[in-house]
Amino acid sequence: MHITVLGATGNIGTALVHSLLQAGHAVSAVARPSARLDALTAAGATPKAGDVADAAFVTEALRGADAAFLMLPPAPTSPDVLAQLDATGEAIAQAVRDSGLKTAVHLSSISAELPAGTGPIVSTHRQEIRLNAIAGLTVAHLRPSYFMENLLANVGLIQHMGIMGSAIRPDLSFPMVATRDIAAAAAALLVKLESIEGQSVHYLLGPRNYSMTDARSVIAEAIGRPDLPYVPFSYDDAKKGMVGAGLSESMAGLYDEMTRSLNEEKIMANEVRTAENTTPTTLETFVGEVFAPMLKG
Repeated sequence: MHITVLGATGNIGTALVHSLLQAGHAVSAVARPSARLDALTAAGATPKAGDVADAAFVTEALRGADAAFLMLPPAPTSPDVLAQLDATGEAIAQAVRDSGLKTAVHLSSISAELPAGTGPIVSTHRQEIRLNAIAGLTVAHLRPSYFMENLLANVGLIQHMGIMGSAIRPDLSFPMVATRDIAAAAAALLVKLESIEGQSVHYLLGPRNYSMTDARSVIAEAIGRPDLPYVPFSYDDAKKGMVGAGLSESMAGLYDEMTRSLNEEKIMANEVRTAENTTPTTLETFVGEVFAPMLKG
């Protein structure tokens, strides 16, 4: 089976490409040119180097594929994030139509059913609508919760200020998922295409809910700093910090909106957990294998 993977050099895409190759499938890896794309080529993938906002390029990357993994690439420095993601989403949808692709797994997000008030998640709401409107396309929308990888923003804070911190309420408990588990869920669907029916939604909620207080405890124990504090930032200070770290005002504003909605428990905190949407990687495992080594490195 031939599967095309967009965003192949990201955390999810890289793990997905390797999983599909190990299962014996032919994989086209779509991404901008990079050493990470070269590594996937060395592993056996067929590289498709280019810009997913180019409909003609994506059409050729999808043509002849039995299925594809679709996603919108992040746009953290764009002066108008949603406008850029809308344009990219339109290009991908046009490529799906023009290539004749029949089956896809789409990386969406928890709370993508909401049309507004969710920050960058709005882009996935709009993309789900675009893909659902394509005649003849069977699509599974993955809706993962808050990525454990988002906690890596604390690495620099710990190194330079001796704290963890964000504008998220320390007591708020919500689902967190490791990107490796998102890749595994995508692979499970793509290697068994008959499991994808119609226009379906699949939540991925991690092993359990965690608060930032929980995350602080896990990280503090793993790095041997039991007194490591979690500092709740004001919304304004958090936005200034994001812009100072290189995000555009547009991206920082969207993250601010998402955080406010999360703190008000309008998003993420209310999904019903089931055996099907619970994924295996614990925060302890993620911190031990990914977070803590970055501090030591």
